[in-house]
Amino acid sequence: MSLALNFDWLTNLLAILFVVACLYDARYDEYGTLTLSAAAMGLVVMAIELFLRPAFEMSL
Repeated sequence: MSLALNFDWLTNLLAILFVVACLYDARYDEYGTLTLSAAAMGLVVMAIELFLRPAFEMSL
């Protein structure tokens, strides 16, 4: 599987970003906007991985 179809590195990067956003929001931001945006990006990546990976694998 090539790097373009491997979502593991992107998922790990978003998990690290989510932890950093949680720590930042706990200290500085009372509304948690960074945490919500990082969680939304993580959900988008998981949806892309879930729905598009079988299509890529069938086309190969």
